[in-house]
Amino acid sequence: MFLKKIAIKNFRCLKNLTLDFHKGVNILIGENNSGKTAIIDALRICFSYGNQYRDIFVTPNDFYIDTSDPTFELKDIEFDLVFEIVNDEKAGIFYDMLSVGADGKKELQLHSRYFINEKRGIKKVKNKIWGGDNEGQSVVSDVLELIYAVYLGPLRDAVQSLRPVRGNILGDLYSNIEQDSDKQQHLAGKVHNLLQNDTDWRSLINTGKDAVNEHIKKTSILGKQYSVEIEFLPFEFRRILDTLRIQIPIYNELPEGTTVVRKYFNLIEYGLGYNNLIYMAVVLGNLTRRKEVETDAYISLLLEEPEAHLHPQLQNILFAYLNEINDKGIQIFITSHSPTITAKARLDSLIVLQNQDNSIYSLPLINSNLDENNRKYLHKFLDVTKSQLFFSNGVILVEGISEALLLPVFSKNMGENYDLEKNGIEIVNINGVAFEHFGKLFNSELPEKALRCRCAIITDNDIDRETEDIASRARKAKELEKNNLKVELAEETFEFELFKSGNKDVLLSIFSEMHPRAAQKISEGNSLEEHARNFVDKVTSNKAKSELAHRLSVLLTENIGIRNNFTVPGYIQKAIRWVVKGE
Repeated sequence: MFLKKIAIKNFRCLKNLTLDFHKGVNILIGENNSGKTAIIDALRICFSYGNQYRDIFVTPNDFYIDTSDPTFELKDIEFDLVFEIVNDEKAGIFYDMLSVGADGKKELQLHSRYFINEKRGIKKVKNKIWGGDNEGQSVVSDVLELIYAVYLGPLRDAVQSLRPVRGNILGDLYSNIEQDSDKQQHLAGKVHNLLQNDTDWRSLINTGKDAVNEHIKKTSILGKQYSVEIEFLPFEFRRILDTLRIQIPIYNELPEGTTVVRKYFNLIEYGLGYNNLIYMAVVLGNLTRRKEVETDAYISLLLEEPEAHLHPQLQNILFAYLNEINDKGIQIFITSHSPTITAKARLDSLIVLQNQDNSIYSLPLINSNLDENNRKYLHKFLDVTKSQLFFSNGVILVEGISEALLLPVFSKNMGENYDLEKNGIEIVNINGVAFEHFGKLFNSELPEKALRCRCAIITDNDIDRETEDIASRARKAKELEKNNLKVELAEETFEFELFKSGNKDVLLSIFSEMHPRAAQKISEGNSLEEHARNFVDKVTSNKAKSELAHRLSVLLTENIGIRNNFTVPGYIQKAIRWVVKGE
């Protein structure tokens, strides 16, 4: 079985959120304060009901507070989990959680409610748990114990977690490798016998024992003297495992007879990134082994920010391996801020979380308005840079590098309130005209199938001067305009609009520095429009668009006087105002 859905109400920043999951890897991505950690903690709470060593609990501070309503009263926290049944026979063990719909479809449900009980001014959090359709349908502890999860937090201390102390994760791994109690007792007995019968150890123990007995003799009443025996405690299998430690060989191979100062590094001497990988390797080894032994159990991994301390290439390797764990029957829930991981992930595994208007929304991309062709395109062309759109507060799609370079500068010209960077707006250069694949992330008529932030497309209409018809690609872009997506078209081209908006002097000056001879051949024509077209023709023929944009960007950034007298084209202003303010 696997977790198909969780509904969370009144928990921390989550007033009412339902999340759809799928078998395998589920990746929660999004901006800060969009509920990723709250969701993981909700799962931790629900997956630990059968664990006698729970490390997370609901406290009075976990109840949702409506900051817009001073008279708001706390409401019960609700967690409702729905599990998909993959194998009817194995699911029978979870009978206490069985739910049968009106259509006869079977699924497993686990519900919990938390409420505050106040007596004599002391607030205590109480809860109740049940399974299936009817409140009061209890779930026995044996069933809850079969729902198991391991949590790796964002601030992992791998060295501390791998220390040879009681209950450490390395000991868990070996306990799951050998679960036969008779074999465990036999192995522990071998260690005990080895020490008990060793001559050197026997001599040391007897020497200490004789010293103790000598002092007892001298401090005892005559006729009432006694003595003691000193022996090793019976060694427990798990206690022996808790003394295991991980070391890293300094030399892979040593010639025979070679003497070295040290053979091993301790973990504390190794880098944070590799220590984290070692720790995750132990955890994954433990989980996969446990799944092999407890085939009926539901086992999951909750992993926050796997990118911590890992450079992009190691992130790629780790994430590729996590995808392989799918085949082991372990469901994985990941939170991430990493565009690297986002770019490498299958689109259908991504769940985008957004905080809009003080509400948290989720969009599993598998439920989005994208068709199969869109998915294939985005999977191929969503690189690290473009993936940043999923973490943004709004998106502007442009077709070339010139717009991508200049829009951040133009937004500063419009005033601090429209500064794209400060407003968390991402500019995505799609390097062409494939607006549909990106635009359909935003324009669904069903809100639950689209990203909740606003998006603008900026492109050229490339009008035919004879027929005055706009280009077919511009028309297709315009057809995408609905709901959260607006499309703004240049009258002809980006450079044409810049020129005729009152910026011809600064553009001609920059181009003259780049191509003085070509600049001299630009005819003014009979109108500003003709002059602008002649300018654009020369810029295009000299393949100077990106360099012109770069130099203009630098000039507007460094020269306040020129920046203050520069006019941002109207259609650019409209796009920025829409994305930032919804105007």
